[in-house]
Amino acid sequence: MRGVDLTWAGGEHTFLLTIDLLRALQDKCDAGPQFILERLSSRRWFVNDVTETIRLGLEGGGTPKEEARKLVRRYVEDRPLTESVMTAMAVLTVALFGHADDMPGERKAGMENKIQTRSREENGASPASTHGAALSTETSER
Repeated sequence: MRGVDLTWAGGEHTFLLTIDLLRALQDKCDAGPQFILERLSSRRWFVNDVTETIRLGLEGGGTPKEEARKLVRRYVEDRPLTESVMTAMAVLTVALFGHADDMPGERKAGMENKIQTRSREENGASPASTHGAALSTETSER
């Protein structure tokens, strides 16, 4: 299993949730990984759903435990939590479903269609607006 490299906390970090780390995550969150992902995507998440997914993902990706804790404290706990929800979702999605480019052609096409057919509202976004287009671009690049 390979992790996912994300630009996060001012640099490139590898996140990986192995089966043992997924077990640790479910113990910390009192829920299975799929249920945690559903809570994250439905905006019904718990604090540990965000913090522990990112911390354990960093550790699995090779970040020493103490450094992972410091990064989570600084870039997750000391900031608005909603800024980190998408990162947690990305880490957990790759752990559960793998990378799109690793999927067989038929399954990959099905996943892409599923992702593309969800509306902005279903994805938790506000309806599109002509005002603030520059702001939404800036926000998505952080």
